[in-house]
Amino acid sequence: YGPDGGVFVLDWNDTGECHEHTGVHRTSGRIYKIVYGEPTLPQVGDLATLSVGELIKLQEHTNEWFVRQSRLQLAERAVTGHEFEIAKTQLHEMFSQQKNPVMQLRALWSLNAIGGADDNFLRGQLRHPDEHIRTWAIRLLTDFWPLDTVMSVRPSGRPEPSVTQILKDFIRLAKSDSSGLVRLALASALQRLPVSHRAAIAAPLLAHVEDASDHNLPLMIWYGLIPLGDSDPSALAALAADCQIPLTRKLIARRLGEEIEKNPAPLNDLLKLSTNKPETFQADILAGLSEALRGWSKAQKPSAWDALEKKLSGSSNLKLRERVQELSVLFGNGRALEEIKRIAVDQKADLKSRRKALETLILSRPPDLREICEQLLEVRFLNSTAVRGLALFSDPEIGQKLAAGFQKFHPSERSAILETLVSRPSFARPMLAEMAAGRIPRADLTPFLARQIRSFNDADLNKRLSEVWGEIRDTPDDKKDFIAKLKNKLTPAALAVADKSAGRVVFNNACAACHTLYGHGGKVGPDLTGASRDNLDYLLDNVVDPSAVLNADFRMSVVDLKDGRTLNGLLGPKTDRTITLKTMNEIVTLERVGIKSVQQSPLSLMPEGLFESLSETQVRDLIAYLMHPSQVP
Repeated sequence: YGPDGGVFVLDWNDTGECHEHTGVHRTSGRIYKIVYGEPTLPQVGDLATLSVGELIKLQEHTNEWFVRQSRLQLAERAVTGHEFEIAKTQLHEMFSQQKNPVMQLRALWSLNAIGGADDNFLRGQLRHPDEHIRTWAIRLLTDFWPLDTVMSVRPSGRPEPSVTQILKDFIRLAKSDSSGLVRLALASALQRLPVSHRAAIAAPLLAHVEDASDHNLPLMIWYGLIPLGDSDPSALAALAADCQIPLTRKLIARRLGEEIEKNPAPLNDLLKLSTNKPETFQADILAGLSEALRGWSKAQKPSAWDALEKKLSGSSNLKLRERVQELSVLFGNGRALEEIKRIAVDQKADLKSRRKALETLILSRPPDLREICEQLLEVRFLNSTAVRGLALFSDPEIGQKLAAGFQKFHPSERSAILETLVSRPSFARPMLAEMAAGRIPRADLTPFLARQIRSFNDADLNKRLSEVWGEIRDTPDDKKDFIAKLKNKLTPAALAVADKSAGRVVFNNACAACHTLYGHGGKVGPDLTGASRDNLDYLLDNVVDPSAVLNADFRMSVVDLKDGRTLNGLLGPKTDRTITLKTMNEIVTLERVGIKSVQQSPLSLMPEGLFESLSETQVRDLIAYLMHPSQVP
């Protein structure tokens, strides 16, 4: 806002939203002023010369600029004590006399700015008929209480607030207030409360079934409860008992499941109370427990598990029964393992169920896993999962068999097969041999997979890769020369005749696994929809040399496993037991006990060499598509 009612709009772009570092945005920042008709300057004058009464009158001005400036003047004078009592009295009068909630809020904010809204006054507003006044009363009461860090850790050295009286008011509101906005303010305030008091407010908040699908409340309540996982996990289990919000109770189960070996008692309490709950409740608890144990090959069986397993074994819910079987295998139930094997090889069983059963077997690694996976290599749409199981075995014959049978896999699943073939040097050699013979298309090996072969640092493999697939430019001078050659070819005239629809196909094949454009694509790399795609220099710099200037969020990690495999990707969430790795094709959860080393590379996850794998026409069409300002057919 401006004093004449005009609105100022900033239009600019900060550097680094992808890899930008050359300053291409520095001439594109603009400031607009938008006015209606011929603006006239109101005859208010210099606010610094106005009396307290005149400043308070400006709180009712139609232009928000004067409202805020007068509030600043009142706050500055309050610091010196100048006419503080007069301002406080008049603002209280304005608050009580106004019927318009907007005007009441302005008076409330100004009272707070000058230090005239004490706790007694604010507590009184917790019963105000307008939800916005009640919400702001909660916010202002808690504004100076210490706030958890983003990791939900209490700041050290900060005194805890005295909350006894206010806590009673908050509990009453959490139980009975009909406003979702008020409940959201209470949920937000949980992160400021002493941890020992949070369950008392969270319990009535979690009892509101109408908030189950709210966009914010399930997570906001959970963020406030996270520290209880360390200080009082039994209180978390008790909160789940009457929790009517599925997402929050799933997160509670996940947190308690993470402590299954160190402190199993709270999880057992949760599983016991789940036995007599509806299946929807039980499904949430098991979903959370499965997330907690994702990537684990074995876990200690909770003492309460057998009773819940028996209760759910006869459920009509197939997904719930499958979840119970998976967890039973994880807990060492031999009968459940045999049932999982039966489903995996049953030709009459549902394909999704067979795939899920095979994934469970791969995780638990029974002695006959290789035999089962080799048996399922002939089953279309199940064979790609079987390949992941075979990847666990360091036998060159497996690499030979997979490379020779590449054409048997559905085109949509061949990228996953190639990812397995480049995970071991002994698998990569037969793959390159098949590629040299023309039985594996050169274009199917992406630059990312080619770079993974290079990460083995095997001179013979690198030489063979160069012969069969092509070179990757390593030096800055090579990249500059290549960019210059591309610019000479990608002239405005050349781009004008490009086939943008064909370019979209190239994007879908080469880029969409990691990048989103117009709402479609992967989430591994940055969303390109808002990037500087109309700038040719920007595009060429970032595709040819993506590691030149690199956001740490997109720095690749190389994970060497004790079974001989090497995986490349972005590190995701970590626990004491597992790490998560985002590869080009999937998200993998790995047990730390099976990891030999993790090294963060100075390179971007986005590999060099994309253009080398494309024809000149494909490069032209892709660039034209990326530079186009809207989606094409």
